[in-house]
Amino acid sequence: MTAAARKAFEEGLALEESGHLDKALVSYLKAQELSPNDTEIAYRTASALLQAGYLEEAQSQLRRIVFSEPEHLGARASLGNCQLLLDDVANAKQNFSEVLDQAPENRNALYGLASVLLKENNAAMAEKPARKLLELLPGSPAVLTLFAQVQDQVGQTTAAIAAYRKALKSAPAHLPALLGLSETLLRRKRFDEVVELTVRANQLVPADPQPLEMLSDALSGRGDLNDAKEAALEALKLTPRSVSLHVRLSVLSRKLDQQGEALRYALAGHDIDKQAAGPINAIGTALAALKHAAQARAVLTALSSGNGIDAGTRAFIEKAIAKQAEVPAAINPSETDKRGNITSHGKTSAAADMPSAKTGETDLPGEVEPDREKAASTNGVPAESSEPVPNVLGLQRQDRS
Repeated sequence: MTAAARKAFEEGLALEESGHLDKALVSYLKAQELSPNDTEIAYRTASALLQAGYLEEAQSQLRRIVFSEPEHLGARASLGNCQLLLDDVANAKQNFSEVLDQAPENRNALYGLASVLLKENNAAMAEKPARKLLELLPGSPAVLTLFAQVQDQVGQTTAAIAAYRKALKSAPAHLPALLGLSETLLRRKRFDEVVELTVRANQLVPADPQPLEMLSDALSGRGDLNDAKEAALEALKLTPRSVSLHVRLSVLSRKLDQQGEALRYALAGHDIDKQAAGPINAIGTALAALKHAAQARAVLTALSSGNGIDAGTRAFIEKAIAKQAEVPAAINPSETDKRGNITSHGKTSAAADMPSAKTGETDLPGEVEPDREKAASTNGVPAESSEPVPNVLGLQRQDRS
């Protein structure tokens, strides 16, 4: 390493230490130009490229290092990480395994191999490297989260929840732990906890729709259908071409007895992907709820034939959407319960179940009837709130009459 290269390299180390990764990368690249055959500079440059998300460039650098120095275990493990991020699972697994053959306690390789095995749905095999890694790094939030994911997949849900909670105790903003624990608790129908966790996750990554989708599931599960719909709408703003979100919104609209909305979202989902079964099922269910049995059968027949919705049926659906759009104006505001659900004779209407956008089951996770908590009423008629009720995300309701 020349003196000039050393100076640029040390500048890069100082910049990286102070958190200026982009500037550090510039210094590393300058040092590499000055000493192109120096392995230390090449490896540090490749690591910075990997951290900055330049995966192809990092992979190219790391391959050169491993080719010239096969015993460089750090470079080989980093190459495995790069390949895993690029979804080259087979080569990543091979590199991690080769590192562990020579260094059984290499933390990078242990983490990588457990992650690969999880990706291959082989949690039983992933448990050994994950447990070994936990022994080496018992307080690491990332390691605890990985261990929790393994425990969850092998059916040790209680151990998984404990590991997630331990990770969050030391790092409350660790997003993978927040999302992992939310998913685990959602399956256990612990909806209140999921709401709290996913709201926190949404605050950390407001541009990511995943926390909002899980929040929508949890709110729906505990019967807060309007809030569930608003959470799904916020997620749709982030991914407007998501078929699953359109189906989710169709499900929620139908359960709120907003059949025109249910049809509209389902049809929009169908237009995004005409081969997807979810939107067509949602259209058929909404039509059936509106007592259009013949058209519902035509839609479901189109699904089984794979030909899509014909022009005549589509025209009927669009007409039904337009007709339903006129219905809310005729509804007496006193005929809404405290969640804003339209009622008939003092009872919340309930439509037939249909597949969930996310799970494909017969309903959204753990859903209950929306009138499980009775609204305050006079002579059996729910009282009308004079102020808009903010939802769990702090948004003002958009769906009140």
